[in-house]
Amino acid sequence: MKRWLLFIFLLAAGGAAAQDRSVQLDKAYEEARAAQEALKAAEARRDAGVESQPGERIGTAAGGSRPTESYFARQAILEQEVEAARRRHEAAVRRWNDLK
Repeated sequence: MKRWLLFIFLLAAGGAAAQDRSVQLDKAYEEARAAQEALKAAEARRDAGVESQPGERIGTAAGGSRPTESYFARQAILEQEVEAARRRHEAAVRRWNDLK
């Protein structure tokens, strides 16, 4: 009788652990998917931000123009956003793979 109760207890505990793992795996997948979308959005913002905005170019003595420091600062910020999104995505995929 004791063995039977122990077997039922272990079976129930194993089912709960498997269900918890499944929930964790689903959550990790959703985080990875959301991080992928955030990375794509950051890359799109960076690519769209290549064109200079009003006030980000200054005339040169030769009659041309060149980007100002504010242009380069904005480009650096956009690149930092992409890198942060890439790190978040890589971490989320690593968590998901570790749970598989």
